Amino acid sequence: MRRLTWAAVLGLAGCAATIGVQPVGPGLWTVSEMRAPVLGGGPAAQDAALREANGFCAEQGRVFVPVEMGPGGNPYSPYGPVTFAATFRCLAADDPAVVKMRSSASAGNG
Repeated sequence: MRRLTWAAVLGLAGCAATIGVQPVGPGLWTVSEMRAPVLGGGPAAQDAALREANGFCAEQGRVFVPVEMGPGGNPYSPYGPVTFAATFRCLAADDPAVVKMRSSASAGNG
């Protein structure tokens, strides 16, 4: 029984993948996450990628500003896309791009 439990744990460990935040240009970063449907699929991958990107910027005392992001994988799969990638910058809180992003977000909530 113990072997079966470890086999299940190791099997599920292979159902999620990330290589962490990677540089893709000056001041530009990317992160990609994959989650198997049993672990939440695309929505879980999106949550993990955005948490990782936000945390990466927060560690630097900066703000996550997305450049491009979206789901990936086979859109025709019965489970839908199971990956999510985000390319982003980490900018100072008073950077004009951050101010613009925040004002756009608050205008959309009003």
